[in-house]
Amino acid sequence: MRPAGWLAVCILTLCLFALLGCTPEVVREEVVREVEVVVTATPGPGGSAQTGQTSGQAPDPTPGQQTAAATPQPAATTSAAPTTTDATENVYQLGISADMTTTNYWAYLGPDGTIWNLYVLGGSKPSLYSYSAQRYDWVPSLASDFPTPLAEETVGGETLWTTEVPLKQGVKWSDGNEVTAEDFVFTAHTVADLELSGNWPSIVDPEYFDHAEALDSHRLKIYFKQEPGLARWQFGMAFMPIFPRAYWEPIVAEAKQAGEIVEQQKALYAHVPEREPTGGGFGFVKWERGAFAEKELNPDYYFTDSVVAQYANGAYAESKPGAYEFAAYGEPGGDKTLEYTVGPYADSAIYSIYGSQDATVLALKKGDIDFMLNPLGLSRGLQEQIEGEDGLAVIENASDGMRYLSFNFRKEPMGNKAFRQAVATLIDKEFLTSTVLQGVALPMYTTVPEGNRAWYNPDVPLIGKGLSRGERISQAVQLMKDAGFTWETEPRISEDGRFVEQAGEGLKMPNGEPMPAMEILAPSPGYDPLRSTFAIWIERWLNEVGIPVRADLTGFNLIVDKVFTRQDFDMWILGWKLTAYPDYLESFFHSRHSGLEGHNPGGYNNPEFDRLADQLLAETDLEAARQQVFEMQVFLAEDLPYVVLFDTPLVEAFRSGRVDYPYTETWGGLQSASGMPALVHFK
Repeated sequence: MRPAGWLAVCILTLCLFALLGCTPEVVREEVVREVEVVVTATPGPGGSAQTGQTSGQAPDPTPGQQTAAATPQPAATTSAAPTTTDATENVYQLGISADMTTTNYWAYLGPDGTIWNLYVLGGSKPSLYSYSAQRYDWVPSLASDFPTPLAEETVGGETLWTTEVPLKQGVKWSDGNEVTAEDFVFTAHTVADLELSGNWPSIVDPEYFDHAEALDSHRLKIYFKQEPGLARWQFGMAFMPIFPRAYWEPIVAEAKQAGEIVEQQKALYAHVPEREPTGGGFGFVKWERGAFAEKELNPDYYFTDSVVAQYANGAYAESKPGAYEFAAYGEPGGDKTLEYTVGPYADSAIYSIYGSQDATVLALKKGDIDFMLNPLGLSRGLQEQIEGEDGLAVIENASDGMRYLSFNFRKEPMGNKAFRQAVATLIDKEFLTSTVLQGVALPMYTTVPEGNRAWYNPDVPLIGKGLSRGERISQAVQLMKDAGFTWETEPRISEDGRFVEQAGEGLKMPNGEPMPAMEILAPSPGYDPLRSTFAIWIERWLNEVGIPVRADLTGFNLIVDKVFTRQDFDMWILGWKLTAYPDYLESFFHSRHSGLEGHNPGGYNNPEFDRLADQLLAETDLEAARQQVFEMQVFLAEDLPYVVLFDTPLVEAFRSGRVDYPYTETWGGLQSASGMPALVHFK
């Protein structure tokens, strides 16, 4: 323990957070590379909330660990972002706190998987199926109906699993070509042939996908090597973003001539698409580095004027006059919980890039933007600046993320379950979130957020919850003693149990070796004061029992590089943006993902959990999958490859005097549909 040095840092941090509610300068700076689990993020009609699936390499996370230099892009310019000078002009103005790194969608789902790329590029690619708004029902998008049941077929002497999907007719790319089954086949085979990395393996899993064929322009047949479960078919490949074959086929053919497979991947990722046809409501047209990105209206967007309705009895209905009608999950009728008509109602969408979150808020207050996008939402201080402002609205939704502490299982004693449980016991999440952080964060104990109601298990073990300081220390010491840890001098607690009179000294591991000095990598206060505060207090609490840990508050990209690329670390604190279907539990914790740039960089390896994860991937029944996810949450809350720390309610703001949305209550906030540019109305 380092009393003087630690005390100075602790006092500084406490002062910092005492000001969180009133000082706009004390905010999280832009999340340049926030690790995320967003993969497809392709909207259904009108930008319905679409949460992508996790990746096998590891989901948004990819964890964004590559630098912008990985994908060459147009030269930077100094052009200023366009602004809306006429309130009647139908330009949807959005603000983002960091720049894009690529305009190439292949790269976005590969090495450039940042949330900022998603915000701008999302919604441009069709997918067979999507999620409905608010409720997250699994509904057709490009598909005209649900797929046929999986069936076994013998093909060339080999047993394969197949399914057929009918496609809507009349859906067109913005260049006038029709979206067909051939586009899907081309996309899936490109991913497989080039062995694309990042999030791609969780979408087109090479262990499952064999090939696809177009039975005709609007009938698709997909062949799997083994029976795919929900994670690999309904909530995986069915969400695959579909690329326009006519545009990309010659580019892919050229990339395949680049040499070894890695060089082929780089060649594809390096291509800068210009006027790539879109299948969404908007098409990307311009990126001025450091200034803005712009998308323009696709006048031939197929879903324009479609009407979506959801009913209290669970029914879902969608129709477009003279084009199609679809209903599922019951007979439409009775009270409606949601109804809207798909746009777009804007002529273009402009994403202005600001240097920080407070600069984005200032632009919102001045009227330069209509909506601000940020994966962490508004800080308390900025929220209070906006509340009460004429023409502005602040909304709060349950977040779709988590912050966590994890371990390098390749180093002792991190592989010791008792050690991890002792660490979890010592961390007083309630004290930090309610007292130190003044309620801006909420404690978490499981890997599925409470806001994801269909998959959240409320009955996981709550290690450490409700314990006093003395009880935490006593339980942690006993856990470690029972596992064979010893001290030359054990920690001594004051009589009232409120503080440690004598810190533990001379701690030895069960093998008799001294406990090694360790570091906790965590974001700096300038990047995220919440996680840096957790790191400082965890350092203190572990030092009190003789665990020699030091919090290393450093740059986000450095953490990602050391953890995901080099695997050179002891412990780390980061966060994930999570998907609705929680197959990320497999991506994060299955031992097969523990290689470099995998989503399990800590090397967690538990054969029992691997078995549960494999069962989840293979499960074809939704209710059975739900029970498996519940069981996995309990397992993880006890075995603790992650000590899940906290989350924050997602607070967002928009210019209510100028724009309106069909709904504002949704898990993950309005930004879960990237600000809903296809649904926003102008007043």
